[in-house]
Amino acid sequence: MTAQLELAGVPFAWGLADYGDAPAIITDRVTLTYRELAERVEAFARQLGTGRRLVALAASNDVDSLVAYLAALVGGHPLILLPEDKPTALDSLVAAYDPDVVIRPANGEIALVERHQGSRHALHPDLALLLSTSGSTGSPKLVRLSHRNLQANAESIASYLGITAGDRAATTLPMSYCYGLSVINSHLLRGATLVLTGLSVVDPCFWELIRQQRCTSFAAVPYTFELLDRVGFGDMDLPDLRYITQAGGRLAPDQVRRYAQLGSLRGWDLFVMYGQTEATARMAYLPPHLAAEHPEAIGLPVPGGAFRIDPVDGLHDGGEPGVYRAERDARLRRNPGGPVPGPDRHGTAHRRLGAEECCGPVRSGGAAQPVRQDRGPAR
Repeated sequence: MTAQLELAGVPFAWGLADYGDAPAIITDRVTLTYRELAERVEAFARQLGTGRRLVALAASNDVDSLVAYLAALVGGHPLILLPEDKPTALDSLVAAYDPDVVIRPANGEIALVERHQGSRHALHPDLALLLSTSGSTGSPKLVRLSHRNLQANAESIASYLGITAGDRAATTLPMSYCYGLSVINSHLLRGATLVLTGLSVVDPCFWELIRQQRCTSFAAVPYTFELLDRVGFGDMDLPDLRYITQAGGRLAPDQVRRYAQLGSLRGWDLFVMYGQTEATARMAYLPPHLAAEHPEAIGLPVPGGAFRIDPVDGLHDGGEPGVYRAERDARLRRNPGGPVPGPDRHGTAHRRLGAEECCGPVRSGGAAQPVRQDRGPAR
C-alpha cells in the first residue's frame, strides 16, 4: 500500500496486508487471504483515483462489494453505502447527492460508473461514510461518519467481544446496515475471518456452512430469534460457536433471559447491545453474565464511551426525567440532503428517557433504570 493511500484512509482498511496469509474472506466459491484481499483493495482503489470523490455503492454480502467498500476507505473517498436490492433507494440518493462515482452490480459483476471527472463537491477532510438510518432508507437524510468514527467503534467492539485472529463471523446482516458493517470492521481490525453469505438462518445450508467453516459468532436482530426458534436452534450442536450478538431493536426480556440461559448450557455467550447509526453502530453492551439477571438492560458504555443523563424541563416520565447522551471520541451528525460537509466535532447521540442515576447498565424501554453490577437495579 502506498504511503499516500495509507495517510488517506482508515487504519483497519489499509493495514490488511499486515495479517499476511491468514484467511480474511471465505465464501462458497473462494477463500482469500489478507494479503490477497489487500491486493484487490489496492487495485480497486487505483480505479477510484487519488483525488477524493463522492462514491455511492450498492452493496451485498459478497467479495466485490467488500473490496469496493474497503477501497473507498483506503483512498479516502466519502462513501454512500446502500443495499443492493433497493434500486429505488439508490436512485433517490443519487438524485439528492449527485455522487461522482456509482458502483453497483451488473450482469453478475460489479460496475463502476464515473458520472463526473474529478469531484463536484467540497468534501470535508474527515468525512468517510454516509449511512441511512434504519428508519430512513431511501430518504436523502444520511448520517455522516468520520474515519476516526469507524476506527474507534471497531476497536471498541473488538475489545468487549474479545475478537481474535482465530474468530470466524458469519455475515447474517447486510453490510449496508450499520450493525452488519460493524461486524465486518471489527473482525478485519483483528485479523479474524469473515464468512460472507447471504443465506438466511432458516436455510439448512446456513447451518451447514456454520459447522463446516467452524464459525464462532453471528449477529442477530429481534426477528432473528423468532426464526431461530422456528428452526430448532436450541437443539443444534454448534461446538465452535463462541457468542451471539443482538441489536437492531429491543429484544423482549424473557427472550433475553431464555437465550442467555441456553447459551450457558450450550457453551456460548449472548451479548445484548444497543446502538445508533449516529454513533457508528454500538453504544452499549450487556456483559453476558448479567443478561439472565437483568434482561431489560442495554448494558455498559462501550470502551471509550460514556453515558450521561441531562434533565429536561417539563418532562415527567418516572423518576427524574432526562435525556441520556452517549459520548465518545468519535464525531457524528445526521446530514440532510444537499452539500456534503463533515461530521460534527463535538456531536452526541441522544435519546429521551426518565432516569434515576447513571451508574451502570441502563435498562431499555420506558424510564431508564441503571443497573449496578454488584447490587442489581439502582434504587
